Amino acid sequence: MTAGADGALRPIGADSVRRLCAGQVIVDLATSVKELVENSLDAGATQIEVRLRDSGLTSITVVDNGQGIAEAGHATACRRHWTSKIRSFEDVEGVATFGFRGEALSSLCAVGSVTVTTATRETAPMGVQLEYAADGELAAQTAVARERGTTVSVTGLFAKWPVRLQDLRKNIRREYLRLVALVEQYAIVSDGVRLTLTNQTRGGAATAAVRTQPQADRLARTVAVCGAALRPHLASLEHRAEGATTTAAGPPIAISGHVSKATPEAGRSAADKQYFFVNGRPCDFPRAKRLVNEMYRAHCPTRFPVYAISIAIDARSIDVNLTPDKRAILVRHEPQLLDALRHALTRVFEPDESAFSVSRVQTQLVPPPDDAGPSESAAPAARGAPSESAAPAARAVARPVTVPTTVPGVVRCSVADTLSADTSSLLKSSGSANHPSSSANSNSAAAAAQKRPISSVPGEDQAPEIASKRATSRPQVVDQQSSKNSTGRLPAMVIGSCRNRVQNDAPDWSGVRQRMQAKRAREAQRSRQQQERTEAAADELEHGGVGNASDPERAHAALARLIHKRDFGAMEVVGQFNRGFIIARLGADLYIVDQHASDEKHNFEQLQQQAVISSQPLIRPQTLELNVVDEGVAIAFQDVLLRNGFHVRVTEDAEPGRRVALLSQPFIDQTLFTEQDLLELIGRLAAGPESAAPRCDRARRMFASRACRKSIMIGDALTHAQMRAVVHRLGALDHPWNCPHGRPTMRHLYRLPP
Repeated sequence: MTAGADGALRPIGADSVRRLCAGQVIVDLATSVKELVENSLDAGATQIEVRLRDSGLTSITVVDNGQGIAEAGHATACRRHWTSKIRSFEDVEGVATFGFRGEALSSLCAVGSVTVTTATRETAPMGVQLEYAADGELAAQTAVARERGTTVSVTGLFAKWPVRLQDLRKNIRREYLRLVALVEQYAIVSDGVRLTLTNQTRGGAATAAVRTQPQADRLARTVAVCGAALRPHLASLEHRAEGATTTAAGPPIAISGHVSKATPEAGRSAADKQYFFVNGRPCDFPRAKRLVNEMYRAHCPTRFPVYAISIAIDARSIDVNLTPDKRAILVRHEPQLLDALRHALTRVFEPDESAFSVSRVQTQLVPPPDDAGPSESAAPAARGAPSESAAPAARAVARPVTVPTTVPGVVRCSVADTLSADTSSLLKSSGSANHPSSSANSNSAAAAAQKRPISSVPGEDQAPEIASKRATSRPQVVDQQSSKNSTGRLPAMVIGSCRNRVQNDAPDWSGVRQRMQAKRAREAQRSRQQQERTEAAADELEHGGVGNASDPERAHAALARLIHKRDFGAMEVVGQFNRGFIIARLGADLYIVDQHASDEKHNFEQLQQQAVISSQPLIRPQTLELNVVDEGVAIAFQDVLLRNGFHVRVTEDAEPGRRVALLSQPFIDQTLFTEQDLLELIGRLAAGPESAAPRCDRARRMFASRACRKSIMIGDALTHAQMRAVVHRLGALDHPWNCPHGRPTMRHLYRLPP
């Protein structure tokens, strides 16, 4: 209902209601295709083909081999809230299909022209073509030839919605890439389905952006979407938490999928390849995403993981009826689900924790077997008893490998290339030997080890330090040659933990309690620090100043609350302080401006926008192996890549993922950029360019260095005109609050009394 001119309430017209509701369901190009793909999956289709013309501006067609629409449903298929999925609201609690509200086809009719061609098993090869009006009513039908399945065609998307149509045309490249990324998620999660996405440009041939095979497993589909180069860096994720182990009333939770290994080469510079599926439905799960990223970045702080994680839980424990696109979900037992996910990720990430390779040494990390007992060769040393084989001294060699460390639970020693078989046996068994629980026995073990030096390298203290009982959880080091030769070569030196498997017959819980107490103390400290930051921010806002000059983000936020970029032009320069800072006044507020940081930011943004990067042509074009989204970004933003010195060539009829070839690479000051810089730039473009002239991180660092060297320095005396120019130029910058190295350009100094 709505109020008229006289204030009386009147009902909104049926046509207006239909268009208002449709505008919330079909909001862009991606959601249009999403609804049609989900309808095909709900119909049991094993082959789905999405065909776009002009990236969807002209038409969208989805063809499947599903069950088809029976004749009884022809007239009502596009009516609002007509569905075969549920009969009452209670059915929503356990719904297992993507759609259930009966809004998709009705909304598509309101935003475009819809034609449906369908045939069932009983009527094939005879089908029917149905044309629907804007209100979802059947307007015409014609008999046509059609195998079992359904074809839905939408033309003139948003033709009657001028604002959305203009926005779609303006941002068609980005909308198309969003569509491809969305279809990729269904390609990964849909088992036994061949899903294809093609786009035919005006006057050109159709090109495939997504293509999966029905017989491919989940890993193969993930690799097809994320890129073949990722295959060796993906780890399998499998975990099942029964209800009795999580909470008394909690349902069983099954977690499966793949995630990047916790190594720098496995991650990405952007969080753009992260997929969550709950009961087979692609969804947004912010808390789970935050958990995965935090756990991964604890191992690789500068990278983001790639993952496709599927969660199976009782349908009655989740609510998907929150938003029109059904991507937001509520989970009744979310803490138990996150705890299960944390356990699954821990099992994946821990084997890579603190493992360092040593040059010219072969290593093999083998987790201790579950039934591993105490090592016989290590037992005499652990008890401090002499051994007959300890008498011959190991021969010293010329090239010792030394690895100093202070990591708890690590044996620190000098290692020679050649050791006696007895010494190798001692080292190999140190990861699984039972250590006595008393400190006296531990000291005796260390003393025994001191009596048996590893090697006699002059000037080195070779007494190994057996640090603590945590050594029981260290990985075994397997000597591949000691079984053949009495004198073997030391194969490896392993630092860190492969798996937390305690091999003691009588577990020592004191270490566990100490770690839990330390963890609680850290959490309490973080809570206090967060409270202090909150109180400081509130005080900052109240007084209009910035209390912590070392935090650029807080400084930026505080200044943004106080002034706008347009205010820089109205500032009055008071003078220079200490030949490094400019005092400026805006009304009753005094600001202190860093003359070097402000001029540096101005020079930096000029270089970002105007600098031309030279290119070095390659002798032979290098074919890039990209996933389909990154490939689409490279094709769509060829002009941006060229401005950054990356000249690429596109072969439209090549295999998807191999259509882009690199012809030249950029260089600055004899520094040649690599393919990794190109992939980083593509990832930045896929996530959305932050400015009109996006650059890769290496170029940004080099531009920042140039800008710093050519800027006004601390100690330079400035005239009044120079100071005014420095301050006023800040208003024309994209981000005037910090220099490229993070130094704040200005601070609030004082508020003058009235």
